[in-house]
Amino acid sequence: MNHYLYKQFYRNKAYLISLIILLFAGLSSLYTGKKFLERNEDIIAKSATYQKNSLDKNIALHSDDIGLLLYYVKFNLVNKMPKLAALNIGLRDLNPSVKSVTIRNLEEQKNNSDFFNPANAAVGNFDFSFVLVFLFPLVVIAFCYNIISEDQEKGTWKLLSLQSQNIKKLIDVKLQIRLLAVSSVYFLLLLIAVLYIKIPVNSAFIIFTFSGLLYLIFWFALCRWIIGLQKSSSWNALALVIFWMSMNFIIPMTGNMIIQKVIPVKEGLQAQIEQREGYHNKWDEAKVPTMKKFHKIYPQFSKYTVSEESGYSYTWYYAMQHMADVESAESSKQYYEKMQRRNNAAVYLGYVLPNIQTQLVQSKIAGTGMENQLNYAEALKNFHEKQRLYFYPYIFENANGKVIDWTKQTVKTFIDQEKPNILAAFLPYLIFILLLLILSQNTLKKLC
Repeated sequence: MNHYLYKQFYRNKAYLISLIILLFAGLSSLYTGKKFLERNEDIIAKSATYQKNSLDKNIALHSDDIGLLLYYVKFNLVNKMPKLAALNIGLRDLNPSVKSVTIRNLEEQKNNSDFFNPANAAVGNFDFSFVLVFLFPLVVIAFCYNIISEDQEKGTWKLLSLQSQNIKKLIDVKLQIRLLAVSSVYFLLLLIAVLYIKIPVNSAFIIFTFSGLLYLIFWFALCRWIIGLQKSSSWNALALVIFWMSMNFIIPMTGNMIIQKVIPVKEGLQAQIEQREGYHNKWDEAKVPTMKKFHKIYPQFSKYTVSEESGYSYTWYYAMQHMADVESAESSKQYYEKMQRRNNAAVYLGYVLPNIQTQLVQSKIAGTGMENQLNYAEALKNFHEKQRLYFYPYIFENANGKVIDWTKQTVKTFIDQEKPNILAAFLPYLIFILLLLILSQNTLKKLC
């Protein structure tokens, strides 16, 4: 019987065409991901050359004016992109993987980003995770919605029931054949990704793979429950499509609107406004109070003073630049705290929606999610401060630029060390799959 069911499935040209289309969609997504990865790797490689050329040029022009030299020089911090990012681009297309900052005020610089096509931003990326989350379920629905109802509508169900000793087992075998077909395409695409994109087969790749497989199993478990209700083919198809639309569009969009309403984020713009006002106002304010505030934060620089009668001073200028950041620090902190709260809300939503859970788990593993962006922003802040504190003594003492060892000023790289919680990543899938299997087990009992 099993051999006959296999032949019946693979003789259906519509099924084979669906698998081929799914395979080509997956291959297209791998091509998109590889090109995106290559583009970013090229930008990162060029950033090192650009920084060195910029340093050489400014040292040649302004080595006798260290304050002016460091006004122009930018230092690059790379947000390392794992190879898995080719499968899940996430937020990486909107946020550059290299940030270039001077030692002046940070708040204005950290939100600078590359130009991008707003149309692409609206529809998202056609990456592998998109194909997995949106297209694979449609094929599963097309394969499974009429497993029972087709025979009932043709009038062959009673004959099939009499010939089969265990009708529930027969249905499960049909589902397993379809699961094997769909998962074969899934694993084939991942194998091609490993060879084509050279993705390392490590723990991150295994977690990425397993999350996708559980997502597919969830959809087969859902189909098992729906078809077990013994409704018509059209009813089954409509119910499953409604599930697909609700999970992928209606609930996420509603949830996003609620999150934006409950957790409004205005502090990002507010921080930039406060920083700019603080910076511009300093030109009309007394110098000594600004320096006192600066010395309170960095007492190691207390010996570098500026009098009110003195003219333009780089000591005051760079101290004033930092104090503008300090004045916007509270708004900046609130902004990142609210972005973290928004991300946490999305995580909680993922616990009840396997599609969101899949996107969140895979983006976290690939280093393309919101967690990575928040961690990178914190790393950029620390990097900027380290650069400032290194160069401040040279500026305050008006040293010649040639005394600085510029060979140490290479492009630095931030590597996100955050790892996913395995239990939190996989438990929601397992709970939903188990629940659906229990529900479908009760409905299928009526067929026996």
